[in-house]
This record gives sequence, structure tokens and C-alpha cells, in this order.
Amino acid sequence: MKRDGLTLLGRLVKFARDVWMVLGIAVVMFVALEAVVSLGFYVRGFWHPPAANFRIKADTYSDTEWASKYYKEIEEVEKGRTLRWQPYVYWRRTPRRGQYINIGSDGLRKTINVPMSGGASPPIKVFMFGGSTMWGLGSGDDSTIPSIFAEEAKNKGINCEVVNFGQYAYVSTQEVIELTLQLQKGNIPDIAIFYDGVNDTFSGFQLSVPGLPHDEIRREKEFCLLERKELQTLAVQSAIRQLSTMRLLHGVLQKSGLRPDNFQPVPLEYEKAVADKGALAHAVAETYLNNIKLVQTLSRSYGFTSLFYWQPVIYSKQHLTEYERQSLELDVHYPGMKEFYQDTYAALRQSSAGLNRNVAFHDISSIFSDIREPIFVDFNHMGDKGNRAIAQRMAEDFVHLLKVNTKPPMHSGLAEQMANSEK
Repeated sequence: MKRDGLTLLGRLVKFARDVWMVLGIAVVMFVALEAVVSLGFYVRGFWHPPAANFRIKADTYSDTEWASKYYKEIEEVEKGRTLRWQPYVYWRRTPRRGQYINIGSDGLRKTINVPMSGGASPPIKVFMFGGSTMWGLGSGDDSTIPSIFAEEAKNKGINCEVVNFGQYAYVSTQEVIELTLQLQKGNIPDIAIFYDGVNDTFSGFQLSVPGLPHDEIRREKEFCLLERKELQTLAVQSAIRQLSTMRLLHGVLQKSGLRPDNFQPVPLEYEKAVADKGALAHAVAETYLNNIKLVQTLSRSYGFTSLFYWQPVIYSKQHLTEYERQSLELDVHYPGMKEFYQDTYAALRQSSAGLNRNVAFHDISSIFSDIREPIFVDFNHMGDKGNRAIAQRMAEDFVHLLKVNTKPPMHSGLAEQMANSEK
């Protein structure tokens, strides 16, 4: 009996030793495989560095050397963990000093406000809201829409102080909240200008729900994460995804077609998705128009004036250059995306026809429709030519607003400059 017990114990010890040895060999083999694959990625990256930003070759740029330097800064901004938390609106950029891109301690992109000569009236305070197109992706500090707007206003004899509140991926609701926060602080503009369309539309396309911020699914997953049990699980999953072996496997599956990289709307757990794309397009447009009403209500209470612009995209440009045509394949593009943009823009045109005439809304989505010159660097961002056309249009409407507004706000220099413009 005792001998049988010792024999069984010996077998168990041998089995445990064998299992431990197999696991040890497996771990060593996996570590070796990971090291080899990592070395392979390193060598490939050394001899074949990642492709440069395709926008460098945009034909709207006359100086490719400038474009190369500029997009190196953009890469630093986009891949350098430069986003920080901002209450209520989620994110802003961290401070930055560069040759072409400068961001202040407040997280806002620098606007070139050239002061007028001595004796000028106090500046009109202009707030400009939008996404990355307003922020200025594709342009240096001196060629963003806000900077060109300030330049155009000065050329028309109007002294402005322009603040660029544009941020990557902001939808119009975030902009309304940002404006509200500024008003709470007593930071009241004379004019608030909104430039929207691209992000409101893409958000609807991404989430199948109108009016939500970009990647809202991440906010839902991250909510109270530190207090939830799955934090460690998510951390392990994230670490596994970073392994070179997993990157290799992912690439093999994609190339073999076993894991197509197609876009699928991301359902939120607590928001009901709109399945019908036509209804969703109309809901996106209605949400945007309701935000206009909210801003108009605030403007009456706080004594400022607003201008609203629905922005152009490459899909509305009839005469594409060869580069612009190629950029459609190089930039973000998913099945059904172009059609959803076209449906949403058509819904906006239909819904905005009923706006009151006193609402300064301008659908400029077709501003480049008949232009044959190069404008876009991707499906919605532009270089200096496009930004200048947009800023000039805004400046013209701004000057017209100064002339027709008979009851100007009495803060800043707006009242005085409006009186001067009537002389």
C-alpha cells in the first residue's frame, strides 16, 4: 500500500515536472519568436521607414520642402500624446512651440493677429469654432482660417482680436458647450463664427446616432474604469495587442482577407442607433440646426452676434485634380461614407431652407464646386488657397453684418467700429 502510494506520488511529480518543462520550453520559444519578429520589424523600419504623410504631395502646395517640414510637426502633434483632458468638451492640445504650429498654455492654436496702427478703435473680439479644418490641419499658424480672417478684416480697416477655438474632431455640440463655458467666465465675444459639417456627419456615420462626439464609444467603455474589475483584463488585452507577434498575425490575416479592415458602425449600449441611413442623415442635420438655435438664444442674452457655415468636402468638388482623386483612396474612406455625406448635406440643404432670414447661416458646401485649381489635401482639409477662400467669404459676411446690425453689443470695440463703418 505504502509502495503504491509512493509510486503514485512519483508519477504526479514526474507529470508536474513534464508539464513545467513543456510550459517553460513554450515560454522560451514564444519569447524567442517575439524577439525575432520585433527584430524584423526594427530592421524593416530601419531600411524601409514608414511612408511619409501622403498630404506632402498635395498639389495645392507650391513648396514640397515646406510641406515635408510641416507634416513632421503634424506627426509630432498627432502621435506625440499631445491631447489632454478638458472638462465638458473632453480634449484640447498640450502647449507646443514649433516653426509652423504653436499652441498656447490654454490648448488653443496660435492666431496671427496683426495690430492696426496707432489710433485704431479697440479690437472686435471674434471667437471661431470648428474642428480640425478650423484648427488648421494643412496650414501653418499664419494660414489658418482664423489668421487669414484677421488679415482680411484688417485689410478692410477693421481691428479684430481673433481666437481659434477649433479642435480636432469637435462636433457642433462641443462648440456650443465651449462657447457656454466662455460665457460663464465672462469671456464674451462680439462675434462668434462656427464652421461645421464634416465632424457632425462623420460622427453620425461612425455611431449611427446624431450629435455625439467622435469616438464616444471610448468614453462609454472608459467610464469609471478605475473602479471596475475589468481594468486588469483590459490592461492585459492592451499589452497583448502591442506584441510584435500579434501585429504580424494581424497583418497576415488582413492580407489574406480573413480579417477585412472594413468599417462597421459602433453601437453604444445606452443610445438607440438609427438604422435607416436616410433618417440618420436628417437627424444629423436637425441636431446641427438645433445647435444654431441654442447659440442664437445665447447671443440675445449675452449681446453678441453669430455666423454659421456648413463646410465643403471634396465630394462636392466636380473638377478634381489628379492628386485630389488619388487622395480619396489614401485618406479615410469606408464603404458608404461618401454616400452618407451626400445624403446628410442634401438633408441639411432641405432643412435649412426653413430657417428664419435673420439667422446668419451660410451653406458654403459648394463653394469649390466649379473650381479646377487644387484645393484639398484630403477629403476635407485644405491648404492656403482653400482656407483663404473660406476666410474671405467669412470676412465679407462679417463686414456686411457690421453694416446691417443696427443694435450692436456695447462691449469691446464693436459699437465704435460699426459706427465708423457707416460713415
